[in-house]
Amino acid sequence: MLTPGLVTVTFRRFDRTKICAVAQKAGLPLLEWGGDIHVPPTDPDAARDAVRLTEEAGLAVDTYGSYYYCTDEEDPEPVARTAALLGAKNIRVWAGKRGCADSDTANRRAVADNLRRFSERAAREGRTVSTEFHQGTLTDRYESAVRLADEVGMDNFRLYWQPNQFLDDAYNLAAVRAVLPYLSNVHVFTWSGRDKFPLADGERMWRQYLEIIREAPGDHGLFLEFVCDDTEEQLYRDAETLHGWLAKS
Repeated sequence: MLTPGLVTVTFRRFDRTKICAVAQKAGLPLLEWGGDIHVPPTDPDAARDAVRLTEEAGLAVDTYGSYYYCTDEEDPEPVARTAALLGAKNIRVWAGKRGCADSDTANRRAVADNLRRFSERAAREGRTVSTEFHQGTLTDRYESAVRLADEVGMDNFRLYWQPNQFLDDAYNLAAVRAVLPYLSNVHVFTWSGRDKFPLADGERMWRQYLEIIREAPGDHGLFLEFVCDDTEEQLYRDAETLHGWLAKS
């Protein structure tokens, strides 16, 4: 099943109450609460408030969107504790701070080892761990991301997917097919380079992506992340577009 949702960092300027109201109005039942502004790992009261507001709005916490980069210098415990307070079934992390082309063997091994240990901890609590599919990390190429999943070697370790706005359609189609066995959630947007566009402008490719994503086993969240002009009104239009695609596919 594919279920639409909202990444709360889409509107960092909104407080938690506003985030829930906007998601409810847009018909986006799943939330990925961000760890930078809305639910910092050092603020347990923020996590409790997020849970209360989410439940009152009739929504569900799917993911804790952390900024744990899986490096040796970081303490993963606050992130794990916050995910537990949220009741998140999934924790989003980052695969290091270097792209695959700039990462030597030692860095790659260190990131994979940290991911494995963190995934082991999460597995004991019944959670999955998913890496952001992002530039400047070991998932900046899908070949490296799939290799990383094999290196971590944990059943509860997953990969997010999102189209790479700096590469072409053929690459992105190959990427989404390659990550299907490991797919967690999907970040949904229409960008070209650093320019944001209405989601509807990407209909030709997103319909192809969704056709492929439907082949993946299990349930997956389709999380709207960032919108053109950063406006609430555009989020509602993008949500309507996404709902339309899901209804017709």
